[in-house]
Amino acid sequence: MSSSANAARRFLKMNSLFSVLTAAPLLLAAGMVAPLLFAVPVDWAAMALRGLGIGLLGFAGLVYALSRYRFVSRAMVHEIVFLDVLWIIGSVVLIAAFGQVLTATGVAIVAAVALVVAFFAISQFLSAARIERPVPVARVEMRDGTLHAIVKRRVRAPVATVWDVMTDHPGYADVADNLSKVEVLSGDGLGMTRRCHGPKGESWTETCDLFEPGQAYGFRVHTEAADYPYPFADLSGRWRVEDHPEGAAFEIDITARLKGNALSRWLFATMAGPQFRTILIDLADAWAARMEREAGLQADNKAVAGE
Repeated sequence: MSSSANAARRFLKMNSLFSVLTAAPLLLAAGMVAPLLFAVPVDWAAMALRGLGIGLLGFAGLVYALSRYRFVSRAMVHEIVFLDVLWIIGSVVLIAAFGQVLTATGVAIVAAVALVVAFFAISQFLSAARIERPVPVARVEMRDGTLHAIVKRRVRAPVATVWDVMTDHPGYADVADNLSKVEVLSGDGLGMTRRCHGPKGESWTETCDLFEPGQAYGFRVHTEAADYPYPFADLSGRWRVEDHPEGAAFEIDITARLKGNALSRWLFATMAGPQFRTILIDLADAWAARMEREAGLQADNKAVAGE
């Protein structure tokens, strides 16, 4: 992860903390804050300030969640910058056009908060401009009620080596953070059955339903099993490799249909999307490192044999 991404995440976290600190007095002491801000406080002023405080807490939660995301992107940071800019514009309009409704203290408070928000907006924007995209290209999206998670990765290794590593099923657990063990139960190629074990002791079986030697294979997860631990009605994966000028390129394509109603599926996909993307990027990087290491060992062995 680049230092610029770390910087963006730090500013997002600071922004989140400042939003909480700003919201706290609005929620806990709106009746005392209203006379400080407004020259002639109206009855609904305290209620309006509490509503603003609730909105700020929601904003703080969103910003904090982004600050925890390892692969935060420029677009994600820019969305927060846009919201910060809206706050700044609103503050300027409030002071310039409706300044008479504020006390001198109120004008100072609104201006001071806007200046701090401007600092965060500028800092976030500048740090986001230097964020480098991860080498793996990963995408997670919902289409027609189905979750699609795809990652593509270039690798400096020949296709044959990449294929050998991809089809080393027990070794899959060494590079996948969401797996502790993979064991082949029966078969080889099409129809092969393997059992995957999660880090918390959960397990499930998968059957190979696609096999194109040297090119692609796929597995269907037995989500219908009584002991299947995840909220998927259907889940399948496709692994592919092809030639690339750098050596080879592989792709992992996960398709999942979630259980539950439309709202629960949407909520799960929204919350799980970043996690899926992180898992896929980490997997692709770890797999690529192993493939390139194997290619290096093979090249060394050939060199020794030639000598």
